[in-house]
Amino acid sequence: MVYRPTVRYHDVFRDYVNKLFHATTLDRNQIIRAALFAAAHSNEFYKLIDGYKKSDVPLPSPIWEPLDHELWMEQCKEKGKGGRDVNAKPKREGPVESIDRTSRKETTNRRIRFKNSGGIKFSF
Repeated sequence: MVYRPTVRYHDVFRDYVNKLFHATTLDRNQIIRAALFAAAHSNEFYKLIDGYKKSDVPLPSPIWEPLDHELWMEQCKEKGKGGRDVNAKPKREGPVESIDRTSRKETTNRRIRFKNSGGIKFSF
């Protein structure tokens, strides 16, 4: 994940996010991502947005499913734990030997393999 927007919002939202932060093991970024994640599947959100919709452009549908929690929990599927400080310096770990990803969105189920052993090798 690379997109890091600056979000400006009223103090009541800040207070709510801070209270959620203290009441859960989630960090503030996870809370904001969870809100956006859930909003895209919320009828109330679409009713609110519909009042501001341009007449010639349809509202988009989310490309994620309600069970794709890795999108808001962490930056990658493998982590799955909440509450870490995303602004802290990451712990340096050894190189990843290989990562296999098969996209479920693609109909071809093309396998992409990245391998790090003294250089980057791509297999498609």
